[in-house]
Amino acid sequence: MKWHNVQFGEMDFEEKHVVYFPEGIIGFEDCRKFLVVNDESSDPFSWLVSLDDRELSFPVIDPSLVQHDFSSQFFKKENVTLFSVAAIKNDLAQSTVNLKSPIVINNTDRTGKQVVLDTDVLNIRTPLAQLSVPVLE
Repeated sequence: MKWHNVQFGEMDFEEKHVVYFPEGIIGFEDCRKFLVVNDESSDPFSWLVSLDDRELSFPVIDPSLVQHDFSSQFFKKENVTLFSVAAIKNDLAQSTVNLKSPIVINNTDRTGKQVVLDTDVLNIRTPLAQLSVPVLE
């Protein structure tokens, strides 16, 4: 299949790569089909690209790169991929990651959900400066 996205242009993909979000993503409930795009120039970030809106892409990152025990502390399920949505600013010191509302993708059935964790320990605006790996050098 082919899809044209404003950021990535024309993309080829197979249906098996689509992640379906039955409830959408917070604030974008009408967008339910996404691709996870790995772009080497954005490493360590990936992109959650909407197949319902050509202009919608979210930079996402593995939350364990920001908080090393994130996965084991908050998720016990196996065969899931976790992402946190990042807000990348021109001034990287102002960039943040939403650890409180991670994206959870079930790798078996390719469904996803954004969950809001019931904890006061995590923040929706965790400074990206906490990353344990270099960002966009």
